[in-house]
Amino acid sequence: MKRQLLTDVVAIRVVLIVLLVMYHALCPFTEGWRIPYEGFRDIVAYEWLGLLVHQGQLEGMTFLSGLLLGWGLYKKSNHFDFGKSVAKKAQRILVPCFLFGILYYLLFYDLSANWTAILYRILNGCGHLWYLPMIFWCFVITYILARYAPPPNQGGKGKFYFNVVLALSLFVAVVNPVQALPFGLGRVGQYYVYFLMGFGLKQGVLSLPKDSGRDILRAVGIFVVAFCSFMLLKDRWQVASSFIGKAARLATFNICTLLTAMSLIYILYNLSNRTKVVEWLKAKPVMITLSGYCYGVYIYQQFILQYLYYKTSVPLLVNEYALPWIGFAVALVLSLLLCWVSLKTRVGRFLIG
Repeated sequence: MKRQLLTDVVAIRVVLIVLLVMYHALCPFTEGWRIPYEGFRDIVAYEWLGLLVHQGQLEGMTFLSGLLLGWGLYKKSNHFDFGKSVAKKAQRILVPCFLFGILYYLLFYDLSANWTAILYRILNGCGHLWYLPMIFWCFVITYILARYAPPPNQGGKGKFYFNVVLALSLFVAVVNPVQALPFGLGRVGQYYVYFLMGFGLKQGVLSLPKDSGRDILRAVGIFVVAFCSFMLLKDRWQVASSFIGKAARLATFNICTLLTAMSLIYILYNLSNRTKVVEWLKAKPVMITLSGYCYGVYIYQQFILQYLYYKTSVPLLVNEYALPWIGFAVALVLSLLLCWVSLKTRVGRFLIG
């Protein structure tokens, strides 16, 4: 049976994965990664651009995962086997995380470290792979919610429980008291609210304001103000020494992140569901193909950029202004090529298909 695709997911996914590659290409300028060599020039505009394209990007990807789960369970009338569903997600998410994590560790980390430290890092997700254990737990938590709190159309009190969990997840996203937990659990508090929003939207227990040009402009304004506030606080605030000061600083940054992420999600979701956009996507099957490559691009792109920046002499041979654009182009093209090759093999389809 042909799998039904959501055109809004196709559009948003492609946009977000391009932003992800661009952000990582700019990471040496944002302090996200170390500089390629001593004396590497600091370019403030690239710092702002890198953090700008990163704002709401991972949160948007998390929202899409919840959206797809909500739609999938809605089509099945929320009837699913909990154990089989969790096992399937473990195969889809954790197996690639650990296998690619071993390769990532061999390429970029200290091989002389204690084996327990190596194992711990791999289980937490090496490099960018930290996102995979986190999103796995988002699925598990939501399966539990769907099993014990079915939506109103199934005769349950799902909307009430959904609202309770949503309020709790909003609170946790601001204060994040569980951030020290290992194996991706510490990051769940930061991202689960977006997953739950996407899930609730397709389950019919959450709705967004009606699309209007004015609302989108408001969302753009919120995004700009929240992002500028984040940048100004980041540059001007000294690291607080007291517990209250640290908590206030963290909560302020988290609120700015919430505002930028939710406004970006609102903008992209509404634009991608406009009639003209939907019709354009339906007439462009290449977009569906590219959407199917996004998981693989996510996996491959950081391997390519890390190797390019820290294992070759390319950063020494090109100007700092040109480096991130070269890195972006190389990582995106090679990632797409690797996806194309991988999906022609059984192992590749198992890992990133």
